[in-house]
Amino acid sequence: MGLRRLFKDFNNKRNYLKELKKTDKDASYIDSDITTHQINIPFFSDYLVSIIISCDDQPIQTLNCIASISNNLPKIPFEIILINNSDNEYLEYTKIPNISVLNFVTTTDFLVNVNQGINYAKGDYIYLLTNNMIVTSGFLDESLHVFNTRKDVGAVGSLLLNPDGTLQETELFFVKKGIEKNNGIPVYFPQANYSYKTDFCPYNGLLFRKFTDNNKINLFDEHYTAVYFKDKDLCLTLTQVQNKNIYFCPFSKIYNLQKEQKGGQENNLLTENNEIFNEKWHNVLAQTNAKLVQERVIELYKNKSLVVFHDRIPEFDNNSGELRLTEIINAFVEMDYYITLIAPKNRFDNPYNTYFQKLGICVYYDHTLRHDSIHFSKELTLQNPICWFSTGITFEKHYQLTKSIWPQGKFIFDMVDIHHLRYLRALEREPTNQHYKKEYQETLRAETFASENADITVPISLQEAIYMEDNFSPKKMAVISNVHYSKVSLNEVPSFEERQNILFIGSQHHPNIDAVRFLAEEIMPIVWQKNPLIKLNVVGNLNTLVTDINHPNIKFHGYVPDITAYFYHNKLMVAPLRSGAGVKGKIGQAFEYFLPVITSKIGAEGMELIDNSNAILAESAEEFAESILSLYTDKLLWTHLQSNSEKSLEPFSKEKLKTTLVDIINAVH
Repeated sequence: MGLRRLFKDFNNKRNYLKELKKTDKDASYIDSDITTHQINIPFFSDYLVSIIISCDDQPIQTLNCIASISNNLPKIPFEIILINNSDNEYLEYTKIPNISVLNFVTTTDFLVNVNQGINYAKGDYIYLLTNNMIVTSGFLDESLHVFNTRKDVGAVGSLLLNPDGTLQETELFFVKKGIEKNNGIPVYFPQANYSYKTDFCPYNGLLFRKFTDNNKINLFDEHYTAVYFKDKDLCLTLTQVQNKNIYFCPFSKIYNLQKEQKGGQENNLLTENNEIFNEKWHNVLAQTNAKLVQERVIELYKNKSLVVFHDRIPEFDNNSGELRLTEIINAFVEMDYYITLIAPKNRFDNPYNTYFQKLGICVYYDHTLRHDSIHFSKELTLQNPICWFSTGITFEKHYQLTKSIWPQGKFIFDMVDIHHLRYLRALEREPTNQHYKKEYQETLRAETFASENADITVPISLQEAIYMEDNFSPKKMAVISNVHYSKVSLNEVPSFEERQNILFIGSQHHPNIDAVRFLAEEIMPIVWQKNPLIKLNVVGNLNTLVTDINHPNIKFHGYVPDITAYFYHNKLMVAPLRSGAGVKGKIGQAFEYFLPVITSKIGAEGMELIDNSNAILAESAEEFAESILSLYTDKLLWTHLQSNSEKSLEPFSKEKLKTTLVDIINAVH
């Protein structure tokens, strides 16, 4: 049976990889019958981006390039400027709205003509193309996203593809021996599917601001002849003179329909421009110590690296623990760390991958038949990274192999909550439950091992830190709780009178299942005796496990991607937790939307809540029912609790998270 399952898994992976290797050929090939009447470019009164297309004497090719923009319209206002370097006057193109044609028949210098186009441009940003390029959906919006989510961005480059959908080998990095390409890896590899810093990006698909911070225009150095080294020079000016960063963005995809051909004259120009470039920048180039491309990537992040291990790619909209981990990762992004996220058996099409890849995180997923995450980790060439393990089970599973790869790495055991304590509390209620006994033993073993071997153990609350100190004595500890902050302002939320019904939120953890049963079987029947109209809304994927509760006043909504409406329209949240551990994210979420809460001592654990000030605390079914009925009708009490919501979030701010992470970084270095 074991061999049969192994063979089945091997076949499944092989079939998956076959599909993965089928590149997405979404380039529109040359249509010789296309006309200007078939192209619709919307007109805008002002422009955010000016798309500059350099044209030679290939009108059909130029028209196809413009048509690809028309077929994949950006979501932002833009203009198109054609730089005509040929004898063809392109008069018919002026009939297309929002297109300007600058004719430079008498001027043969490519860079001079492009600079004229930049001077003429009305947009805040410049996006460069030649007429042999075909753009795809999101080509401009995705590049702008990098500018909007990163600090000090100088330029962003698109992913260049060949007509067959394979990755075009593009020079992107300065290494000790010269200029290196981006490895020529397949387009579906993890290394080609996240945004990251680079030394420069090619001319085609390059997006940059028209003006510098000092209000000067970003132009190409006209000392160069023709096209060679122009992009490298501009990017170095942005990084070395303007102190900006250059990013590669694989989510902006463009196709090059014409392969570069070099003859004798082109080679001479290449050599000439190379000499100009080296003379201008030799002091900067000499500072590069990296010998390999991946080493140079890490060098651009000042050798600050983080590897995050979890049992899956964090589903930040599904449970509070993974939302907390996502906030931690975001904080490291803001501190300019090179980050890798490793989750076993992850696949390319996991919808959560993209969120992290756009943050600038290299997300591991299966991409070769025999290699696994260990081989992948070795190829990262990281030097003494911070290795962040989410949960004791993950630490125990990955520690030994990770230690062998990075023996000088720093190992962080992020508890999320004390899992064995959660099962111990569950056993107090159900002492014969064999599942709880097994999980208790496994999590106790894993958390004991992790706390003994980690450089720093990270509990989620001061109470759990005290428990760990008393029972396990870890080397060092640093408390990181959930991260919460107000998502709306108090004057934006509906009033007391505009709300009805009550809310419970929970994932498939057994404390949530027990809480829902406690509500349905013991608490709500008492409530309905006095107010039969109150309905209970249950949000979360626990509906797939709890299928035997059927009552007209209880509605299971299942997983809901955006639960804002439930925070707005319910009168209160109830969280009658009788087991569990850690800080309860659902309570913090309620405070984010100024929704009053009724919970238990276990629910309030680690939240620093005061009864009848931040929340109402109850234990028995009778106490919960009485509190629900009271808060449901007492506007004065309801308003008092709501007004303290923001104060309740103070211990869980982003600022506190960053301070703690800095302390952790200082402690391990």
